[in-house]
Amino acid sequence: MNTQSTPLAPAALLREVDVRITQALDNFFQRSHAPLQDTLLRAISAQMAPAAIATGHTCLDWLDTRPDALSTAFAGQFRLHLARPETFTLRHDSSPAELQLLDDNALKRQLAEEKAAAQLTEVLRADMLLLFGRLRVVRRIALEDQDHVDAYGPLPIIRALSRALDTLDIESQCGTLLLQCAAAPLLDTLKHTYSALNQFLYAQNIPELPVAHAVPPPRRTQAGAGQAILAHIQSVAETGPADGFPPMSRRLIDSLAGWQTRPPGAPAAATRILQPLQQDARRAGTDALDLAVLEAVTGLFECILDDPAMSPRYKAAIAQLQIPTLRVALVAPDFFSDDQHPARLLIDLAGLFSRRFPEHAPSHVAALEQIETHCAAILDDPGHPAGAFAHAHNSLAAWLAGEDARTKVKLASEVAHLEQIERQELGTLLALENLHDLTERYPAPESVLRRLEAAWVPHMASLYVAESGEGPDWRAACHTLLQLFLSLQAPDSDATREARLQSIPSINTALRDGLLAQGAEPGQLKDFFSAITATQECWIRPTLGQREAMLSTFTPRRVSQQQIESLARQFADTPADDPVLHRTQQLREGDWVDFEPPCEGLTTARVAWVGVHGHLLFCDGEGEQRFSLDHTRLAAEIRAGRASIPEQSLTGKAMLCLKRSLSASPY
Repeated sequence: MNTQSTPLAPAALLREVDVRITQALDNFFQRSHAPLQDTLLRAISAQMAPAAIATGHTCLDWLDTRPDALSTAFAGQFRLHLARPETFTLRHDSSPAELQLLDDNALKRQLAEEKAAAQLTEVLRADMLLLFGRLRVVRRIALEDQDHVDAYGPLPIIRALSRALDTLDIESQCGTLLLQCAAAPLLDTLKHTYSALNQFLYAQNIPELPVAHAVPPPRRTQAGAGQAILAHIQSVAETGPADGFPPMSRRLIDSLAGWQTRPPGAPAAATRILQPLQQDARRAGTDALDLAVLEAVTGLFECILDDPAMSPRYKAAIAQLQIPTLRVALVAPDFFSDDQHPARLLIDLAGLFSRRFPEHAPSHVAALEQIETHCAAILDDPGHPAGAFAHAHNSLAAWLAGEDARTKVKLASEVAHLEQIERQELGTLLALENLHDLTERYPAPESVLRRLEAAWVPHMASLYVAESGEGPDWRAACHTLLQLFLSLQAPDSDATREARLQSIPSINTALRDGLLAQGAEPGQLKDFFSAITATQECWIRPTLGQREAMLSTFTPRRVSQQQIESLARQFADTPADDPVLHRTQQLREGDWVDFEPPCEGLTTARVAWVGVHGHLLFCDGEGEQRFSLDHTRLAAEIRAGRASIPEQSLTGKAMLCLKRSLSASPY
C-alpha cells in the first residue's frame, strides 16, 4: 500500500511554509517560559541599579501573567510582515510620545535587534543555506519574486518580536530586555523550525540550490533589466513564461570544455572569446534556447569589458569567467534576473575590487592577486560552476573583510567625532524643544529667553553628549529650567511668593554651576543673571522696580517633530517629491559616490560610515583620505551636477547596458 502523499503545487508549498514558521511563533512564550525566566533572573542578579532591577521584575511579571498575549502579538506581527514585507525594511519606529521626550531607547532597541539577528544568523547559517536554496527553487518554479525567501530570516523575525512588544505598550527598556533575553530560546525554536522545513521540502522533492550567503543582502540593482533580458531569451526560444524553460540539449555546454579562456588557436592575450563561440554555435545548429543564452552572456561581457571605469588587469581577470558564467546561465537562465546568483555576486565583487584597489593603491597588487587566483581556480573546478563561484565569492569577501577592519581602525577617531556631532545636534534640538514648551506654558521676557537659548541650551546639549542621552544631569537641568520659569511668574498668593523666594537661591546656584562647567566667564555670568534676577525681583518684590512687559515678540527657535524624528531615526521619512535626497539616504557602507570636480581631492569616494542622524563619512579605498557630508549637502551637490551615485553593481550596470542594446537592435 502506497502511503506517500501527493506533492503539493509550488504556491501551496509556499503557503505551507508560511503557516509552519508562523505556528512556531504562536506559542513561543509559553514553550520558552522556563529558559526565558532563567535568563531574566540571571540578568536581574547581575544588576546593581534599582531601576534596572525593577525593569527585570516587570519583564518577569509580563512573562508570568501574559504569555498568551506575548505569543499572539509576536505571531501577528510576523503574519503582517509576510503580507507586507516592505514594512519591515525600515528600522524600529518610535511612537510620537516617545519622540517628544526622546532618549536613546529607540536607538538601543535598534542595536539590540541587529545584534540578536547577527548572533542567530551566525549559528543558523548552515540550516538557512539549505532552506533558502530550496525556497528559491520553489519560487523559481512558481515564477514568484526571489526576495521573499529572506522573509524567513532572523532579522525580520526579531523585528516582528520587537514590534509585538511595542503593540502591547510594554515600557521601552523592558521591551529591549525581553528582546535580548529571548534570543537564546528563539535560536532553539528557529533551528528546529528550519530543520523541519528542510525535511518537509526534501520530502516534496525540492532539491538544494547553492547560494552565496545565508542571508543575501538587499537587492541593489534594477531587477527589471534582468527580467527584460530573460523575457527576450524566452521569446527567442519561443517559450512563454508560463511554459518555463525546456530541458537543455547539452550539446553546447558539452562543447565548452575545449574553450577555457580563449578560442582554440587564439593568442594568449585574447580576452573576448564568446563571439567566436557564437559563430561556431550557429554553424553547429545549436538549439534556439542555448543560442539565445549564449548571445545574452556575450552581450553582458561585452558591456563589462567595454566599461571605461574598469582597470584593464581586472578586466583580464574577469574575462576568465566567460565560459564558467555561460555554463551556469545555460543550466539556469534566470541567472539574468537573480542578482544574488553566485556568479553575479563574484563578478560584482571583482568590480568592487577594481574601484576599491586601483593601480596606485598600496594594496592593489595583493587585491589583484586575490581576484586572479580565485577566477583562475573556477576554471579548474571540476564540480558545478555555481558552487565554485560561491566558494570564490565567500573567500574574497572574507579577505575584503580583513581590509575593512584595518580601514576602520584608521577611521575610528573621525567616526567618534561625527558620532559626537550627531549627538550634539540631537541634544540641541531636544533642549530647544524643552525650552519652547516651557515658553508656551509660562511666558517670560525676551531678555531672559534670548539668554537661555544662547547659554542654557548649549549646556543641556553638552550634558546629552556626556551622558549619551537623557541621563540624571540632563533631567536635573530640565528641572532647573522648569523651576526658573516658575520663579518668573506672578505669584498668586503670599504663600506662593514666599515659597518662590526660598527657591531662587538654589535655582540660581544650579544655573551658575551649569554655566561655569561650560567655561563661562564672569562677564558672561553677569549678563546672564542680570535679566533673570531683575524679572524675579519685579514679580517677587514689585516695589523694587518696574517690571518688564511679559508679552514678547521673541520666542526660542521652534523645533518641529520632523526635525527630532529625522535625527532620532536612521532613515527619515523623505518627501515623495525629493528623489535625490531619498537616494542619498539609501547609501550604505561600501557604496561609492563620484565627484566632479574632486571633493577633498577625491573623484570617487567610498561611504565608510553612515551615521544614525544623517552624517556620512567618505574615504578613498585605503581609508587614508577622508571627509564628511550629510545627506542634505550631498543631495545639493548631486542637484548641482558636482556629484553622482553610480550603479553599485557591475553586473547590474551591464544588464542595463545589454537591455538598451536589445531594445535598440533586437537579435
